[in-house]
Amino acid sequence: MALCTGERRANRQQCNGTLYRCECGAEGCKQKYDDDCSSQGFNVNGKCFKCGAVGKYASISSVTADHAPRKTPAYL
Repeated sequence: MALCTGERRANRQQCNGTLYRCECGAEGCKQKYDDDCSSQGFNVNGKCFKCGAVGKYASISSVTADHAPRKTPAYL
């Protein structure tokens, strides 16, 4: 899963929360309070800040589609 690179408002450190993508295309992390992170895209209830859809998101994989899975050596 991909991690958020936004900055937390309280301590100005990197967020490292899970990144989500809404079906409208908006991306961001999900936080307990509004404006907790500079890259926040969803509130605690899963409401998208861009389109207002609730629960219409999925986590973003950090593995790209063109990445081949690791092959096990034949001797194992």
